[in-house]
Amino acid sequence: MRKLAALAAIIIVIMLVPAFAAADWPMARHDPQHTSVADSQLTPPLAVQWQTSIGGEAVASPVIANGTLYESNGDGDTMYALDAATGSQVWTFTANGAIDSTPVVANDSLVVSSYDGNLYRLDASTGKQIWSFGMGSGSYSSPLIYDGRVYVGTDTGDFYAVDLNSGSQDWALPWSTQSSAAGDDNNIFIGTYQGTFYCLNASTGMTVWLYDANNTFHSSPLIYNNTVYCAARNGTLYAFDEASGNINWTYNIGYNTDSTPSVDPATGTLYIGSYDGRVFALDAATGSLKWVSSSYGPIYSTTAVAGGYLYGASQAGSLFALDASNGTGLWTYDLSSGVFASPAITDGRMFIGTMGGNVLAFNESSAVPTPVPTSTGTPSATPFPGALALLAALAAVCLLRRR
Repeated sequence: MRKLAALAAIIIVIMLVPAFAAADWPMARHDPQHTSVADSQLTPPLAVQWQTSIGGEAVASPVIANGTLYESNGDGDTMYALDAATGSQVWTFTANGAIDSTPVVANDSLVVSSYDGNLYRLDASTGKQIWSFGMGSGSYSSPLIYDGRVYVGTDTGDFYAVDLNSGSQDWALPWSTQSSAAGDDNNIFIGTYQGTFYCLNASTGMTVWLYDANNTFHSSPLIYNNTVYCAARNGTLYAFDEASGNINWTYNIGYNTDSTPSVDPATGTLYIGSYDGRVFALDAATGSLKWVSSSYGPIYSTTAVAGGYLYGASQAGSLFALDASNGTGLWTYDLSSGVFASPAITDGRMFIGTMGGNVLAFNESSAVPTPVPTSTGTPSATPFPGALALLAALAAVCLLRRR
């Protein structure tokens, strides 16, 4: 009898979990807390397994669920579903505006926002539209599916909570954001263009707590160990107590950033990229600096953690792997194109989209990596040294032209 009761409990838990496999990467930054931690080991160096052209800029990050990869061609307003094993096309869906938003997959559905002002729910297997919701403004913000709702921001309009099943609005708040919401403990966390960071009740949209940073947020929140981390664009990384909103610590990396922090739970280390092309590693509990990497070109995206290794991509076209414990460079690959997208890692492979219109899959290689010493010195006080400043400016123009 006890065995039957235990089995019933397990079945109930399984039924409550969104319908994707444990090894999937079904949304921006892997999970609702935005940890960017892979469920599988991936050891550098890596080799290209396949490469597929989607004919235009891949600003969004790839997501993978149930053996299918989803990536968008922003220039062609088209969402692509590709076979994750081969890169072959499964289906396409075309909106009436650029799709620069990273989609989210759950319960056999794909949800994505577009610059045509709509939020779309599609059948993840066929690409058939289930519903659309008019947001009144274009959206770069990546939707979050949490507790039966879709949470998404717009560039010049509102922040919405939309019922996943019906596509109807549950609530909205009158502020705009490029940031993507994170969810935990029935709360939604989000930073805004107006410079305020919010903790909201997921059901009602009521403010639980807020903090006015007086600087816009492009970065998205990370939730780890009862703490919410988010970086203002001026480079100040905040660690908020999740329940109260009290500031545990702040650290200014000395450079502008749009990057969202990632975390290695095994060591309690945060990682964040900057416009100057380096990755900063901080102690998650104290905010103290552990190491700073060499420069790889302006970093706009989020690094991904996989079994003691850190993977990232830069607007200079460099895909790289670092030793997560000390920042030593272990492997690089020239993508020959800038990257806004973040790497996605699942089933022992890494996936990335480029501004050159390619989607690539990498797996482990038998080659022996050549370590590159890390830079552990104190960051320079000059935010944009020479050529990196130019690259950063060109990259920003490339993205902001959509808005």
